[in-house]
Amino acid sequence: MNESESRFLFDMTALPLVEPDQQYTHLKTPLWTENKARFIARYLNSFTFVTKHGTYIDAFAGPQHEDSRYDTWAVNLVMQNKPAWLRNYYLFEKDSAQVNHLITLRDSYLATYKDEGNRTVEVIAGDCNRTLPEFLSKNPIKEKEATFCLLDQRSTECAWDTVKCVAAHKGSNGGHKIELFYFLAQSWMNRALKSWRKDVPNRFHRWWGKEGIKDFIALTSNERGQKIAERFKTELGYKYATPFPIQKRGKAGCVMFWMIHASDHPRATALMHDAYNYVGAGGSLNTPIEHQEMLKME
Repeated sequence: MNESESRFLFDMTALPLVEPDQQYTHLKTPLWTENKARFIARYLNSFTFVTKHGTYIDAFAGPQHEDSRYDTWAVNLVMQNKPAWLRNYYLFEKDSAQVNHLITLRDSYLATYKDEGNRTVEVIAGDCNRTLPEFLSKNPIKEKEATFCLLDQRSTECAWDTVKCVAAHKGSNGGHKIELFYFLAQSWMNRALKSWRKDVPNRFHRWWGKEGIKDFIALTSNERGQKIAERFKTELGYKYATPFPIQKRGKAGCVMFWMIHASDHPRATALMHDAYNYVGAGGSLNTPIEHQEMLKME
């Protein structure tokens, strides 16, 4: 082992290769990376069609791809949902250029709905691992408010303490927990870990939140997705948690992300399955939800 490799906690050459994954039987078609934002938008449109209200939190809210941001930017697509049942948006972003994009989006959205009261869009600049817990502490969300939080980290930016904070914010007094969409950057994870050269133990612990990172890194892609879902149930107290594969385009594309969906609602997972299959099959976001009988919630 050379000097560079010795700085790691374990032998990085032993990391498993990213292999193509078999689709779960309930997932009819692959969902490619360019559609992951549409996946979230479609699900939220389905869910809020019944709740008729909701709050949306985005911890990494800026557009990930500058040249295609209008098509792949999650909050932009969510704001275009009709009916516009989500009325509160809390958008967190660290990068100043991305913050400017969010401010422009905020102003456009509020101008569109200027004749409707009680709509809120707040853009909060700074590291979400600091600003999101601070915001929730100062602005508690009501127990009965349907609330959704997107944690679409680029690689390992989202500290586990931040996930815990969001998960524990509500749900203990008769309501549901904040529903989570947590993206595990499966394809980039090994590369990111290999690039770390300083303060490695602390960075591992910050992201993973406890001991045992070596065991997690040694898992296969499928096992990693299942492991995170398991933690959401056993450690964070969610009733339901399911990993959904987001793949690289191709006949047997490898899993680029796992989207772990955590919810307390008994119908949420089924609705997410429907959204996955619908978007994966090329369904349009403009198709009215009410035309899909299978999406009616009891």
